[in-house]
Amino acid sequence: MKLQVVSPWYPNRYTPYAGEFVHSQVKSLLDRNIDVSVEVPKVFSLPDKYVSQIYLDAVISIARNNPDSAFVSNNEATFIPCLLPTKTNPTKTAEAFEIGIKTKRDFLPTDFDLMHAHLALPTGLAAYRLSDKPLIITEHQSGLEKLLSSPQSREAYLEVIESADAFICVSDFLKEKLIDIYGSRISQMIKIVPNVVDFNSFNFIHREKYESLSWLYVGSFFRHKGIIKLLKTFASYKKHVAPSATLTLIGTGPLLPWVERFCKRKGIRESVFLTGAQPHSLLKNYFAKADLLVHLSDQETFGIVSLEAIASGVPVVSFNNGGTDFTWKNISDLCGRLIDKNSNEQHIIETIIDLSENSEALDLFEARSRLEERFSPDVVSNQLISIYKRAMA
Repeated sequence: MKLQVVSPWYPNRYTPYAGEFVHSQVKSLLDRNIDVSVEVPKVFSLPDKYVSQIYLDAVISIARNNPDSAFVSNNEATFIPCLLPTKTNPTKTAEAFEIGIKTKRDFLPTDFDLMHAHLALPTGLAAYRLSDKPLIITEHQSGLEKLLSSPQSREAYLEVIESADAFICVSDFLKEKLIDIYGSRISQMIKIVPNVVDFNSFNFIHREKYESLSWLYVGSFFRHKGIIKLLKTFASYKKHVAPSATLTLIGTGPLLPWVERFCKRKGIRESVFLTGAQPHSLLKNYFAKADLLVHLSDQETFGIVSLEAIASGVPVVSFNNGGTDFTWKNISDLCGRLIDKNSNEQHIIETIIDLSENSEALDLFEARSRLEERFSPDVVSNQLISIYKRAMA
């Protein structure tokens, strides 16, 4: 079986953590002797369509002389520049992906039995237009309401759902989002296959006690990721509860300047460690030093970082943000606390204090074992291979 994966998210030297969940899935399939190659369309925004065409012509000129310079490969992945104007929409992005991937295949042909595209729009629409081979779609992205706010996008997205040989969501929460938009008629078209959690990458560390003194956050610095509420909560916790508490922030994003200013203004800069984005392989080192992961995102379709923390023996305090219902709500008493996403800083602090004072009730090792039964590489790859075989039958 030759599988062509297409994903706009995949780890690289500039964004080492981007699309790690796709990489983990690919690795689980490679370990099962599936022949997998990955195409990674990357958006390059340019002022207008005329400039985009000029740059596309330049890419083609470079590819004629040396395709490997135009389309850089790293192990199983090939990165494809896709050029489009800054002011665009999801269907135009799909067109740019289609042009970029077709151009790459003109110079670096690929032979495959089926395609697996991550994100229905834009990636799935581009993949559907490029080949008549069996097509599998996995949807991960949050913010579907915004993505599908225009009739044109909704129509294109529905075309992908109806045309795919299998359409997968990574959680029930995400499936219900799509049913809210399109109605129950699509329910039978959608399968649930979770993301892979690479448990072998995370060493479980038994802790005698959980004092909630070493907080950790892993993710982007966006408002919807809860970074502002996290910093305000930590500043209050440090001032009123635990003066020796520290917070390590792994990631980056547009709110980084705000984070730096806030920490300086509150006098906590020496207690907040900004590491920048880190390769997935190094996360285990940060989990080993932490005794609490705090995740205050408004909405997550899956929330893999929380599961990686639990796999490392680190309890989690998280908003009940959708994906958690599917992933660890049923074992939250073993590994942390889930709270309403409208909770204020004081309630979050009270929850963390309660977790610390009653930590003898936690059983992170049992929680990890329960998660392995559902999200381990072998479990998830078995589900995917079964879907692939049915699509090819």
